[in-house]
Amino acid sequence: MINLISAKSVYALIAFSLLSGCASTSENLRMETARFLGGNVSPGQVTVTDIDRGASNVKWKAAAPNGNYACWADDMLRKVSCAKQ
Repeated sequence: MINLISAKSVYALIAFSLLSGCASTSENLRMETARFLGGNVSPGQVTVTDIDRGASNVKWKAAAPNGNYACWADDMLRKVSCAKQ
């Protein structure tokens, strides 16, 4: 019984690590930045630099056709915000 619980815990931890590690990829940051900016901005028009991943958040710089932005979000990119610079 103990081994079964331990194995389930290990699998859950691995799954969580994989999911949280994938959330703030450059591609996802471009997509979420374009979604936040709206209008006619597509992810292909957004360039992402200076990615700073923290324990529970991520910050990055974004360049789009309509300007440069400082962006931030939680680690799962659920609450994206950007400020024009």
